[in-house]
Amino acid sequence: MEWYNDYPHLGYDWEGKKILKPAKGDELDRFLKRMDDPEFWKTVHDKSTGQDVVLSNEDVDLIMRLQQGKLTGQGDPYEPYEDVFSGEVMKTSLVTRPPHKRSFIPSLLEKEKVGKLVHAIKMGWIKPWKPQTDSTEEPEPQFYALWEKEKTEDPQSKSARARERNATKAPKMKLPGHAESYNPPPEYLLTDEEKKKRLEQDPEDRTLDFVPRSYPSMRLTPSWMPLARERLDRCLDLYLCPRKTVLKVHVNPEDLIPKLPKPKDLMPFPTVQAIVSFV
Repeated sequence: MEWYNDYPHLGYDWEGKKILKPAKGDELDRFLKRMDDPEFWKTVHDKSTGQDVVLSNEDVDLIMRLQQGKLTGQGDPYEPYEDVFSGEVMKTSLVTRPPHKRSFIPSLLEKEKVGKLVHAIKMGWIKPWKPQTDSTEEPEPQFYALWEKEKTEDPQSKSARARERNATKAPKMKLPGHAESYNPPPEYLLTDEEKKKRLEQDPEDRTLDFVPRSYPSMRLTPSWMPLARERLDRCLDLYLCPRKTVLKVHVNPEDLIPKLPKPKDLMPFPTVQAIVSFV
């Protein structure tokens, strides 16, 4: 039916006359029909005739059974099973058909596949399984870099190679200074006036995101509470802030100024005031 998508008819009848497509409504008509027609939910579009068909309750039940993986018939799914071919060996077989020749002759297809596998192993394309070690030996732990790029033997595309070549590394975090120490020098500690002034400032205007404190020993230092927030901000900076390599163009400012011709090259032009008129 896709042959008639661009035509106003669906096909031809026995007399060779065109079968016109039924009129189609717009989205507004479809919305009104959905609100007013209670049988809209089981209305389907028939592409062969171009009409909307309302499914019966039996059809809907059949579709729901198919979706749920149930039987579509009315028979009993738990009928008793008749074991015709039992496990008991009989003197005479029930089937008199002679066995196939392929049942007692090696398969040529399997022979060809095995030959290809043997050739691949000899060429080193396929590596056989590693010899199994004794179960008494403890397996060595295998560690790998979680964020390291996976190395594959497949050739990369041109765009992938360009992304790797032009990749810009993320800027590193600022290293901690004397103020981050558990026992900073006295000049890095804030006074009461500086603490009060810091509370009045906006978070963007503060020089430090924390208040330096002094502890007598490392073991008395409490855990850093905003650690999760700092890690989140760092991840957002790496994820949301784009990094792009910008090529700087070194231009001489004098080259941007157009070169004007000399006045003597523009002559003749009037240089003396000859007539003066008063109104």
